[in-house]
Amino acid sequence: MRLRLIFLFSVLVSTVWADGGKLQFQRKAGAFNISLFSAASPVRAGRADLSVMVQNSADQSPILDADVNLHLVRRDANSISAVSAPARHEHATNKLLYAAQMDLNSPGQYRVEISVQTKKESAIVTGALEVLPPEPPILAHWPYFVALPVVVILFMLNQWLKQKRRVVSRQ
Repeated sequence: MRLRLIFLFSVLVSTVWADGGKLQFQRKAGAFNISLFSAASPVRAGRADLSVMVQNSADQSPILDADVNLHLVRRDANSISAVSAPARHEHATNKLLYAAQMDLNSPGQYRVEISVQTKKESAIVTGALEVLPPEPPILAHWPYFVALPVVVILFMLNQWLKQKRRVVSRQ
């Protein structure tokens, strides 16, 4: 029983993620400290979960009543791709953050512009975000390929132990 609990706890702990993710950059603009986080590290092409923390630069207290917008631009030799989205508390698990789901269709270097607007002040910060190509499907879905053999092995072990117990009890 104790071994089962340890196994279950280790599986659950391995699937827990931090709310903000990895810090991509932090900038000071006027009365604000603005930080950009990504849930996945590294960020890959496809759907990206980006979060922004807005703090008062004087005392580092979080600002919770701002309008935050993300705008990402990727310039290529012969094309420009841009994506914009508002970041909201409702999309974040950590309510100190503003989060947005962004569809980044292609890998490359993106220029990130974060605009913050409160009743009294506004600011815009920029930074860079490196987006890698999508993960190969075999690497993205490896747990599904491993789960079936593990279940079969555990079932076979269970049946073997039951058979062994029956033999011992008959003697």
